[in-house]
Amino acid sequence: MPGEVVPPPATYVPPNPTILIVEDDADIGNFLQQLIEEETPYHTVVIDHGQRALEQAPAIQPCLLLLDYRLPGINGVELYDRLQHVKELQKVPAIMMSATLPVQELEKRGIYQLRKPMDIGNVIRMITHALASYEEEQLSPLTTQREYKHVS
Repeated sequence: MPGEVVPPPATYVPPNPTILIVEDDADIGNFLQQLIEEETPYHTVVIDHGQRALEQAPAIQPCLLLLDYRLPGINGVELYDRLQHVKELQKVPAIMMSATLPVQELEKRGIYQLRKPMDIGNVIRMITHALASYEEEQLSPLTTQREYKHVS
């Protein structure tokens, strides 16, 4: 139909909709992977060691970091700080998980906090909130304006 107005897609989709889970407890890592992949449109990669995460994260280019605080060899805050030196990961939001969290350190860095044991609803809400913030930042001024195409 000439002159028909078609709005752009309403939802931003990150170029790589992958959540990186860094968790040394295999049961928790598997639980989070299954939960996220069943309840969200995101894919996940689970890595069980901080050093491996440092090596692999740049290639994965995640849209969210879900980090355990207590990891072998490096804690979650140190891992986050080191990942911030990778240009492509500097704006990627992070959620830190643990029974005990260094709240001031996390707040200073803008890292979301998720206490263990985790409530399933809280996990999904936290991921949704963190990704909504990330998606807003990723939209350029051109894509935030409503652009319409005329279909003839």
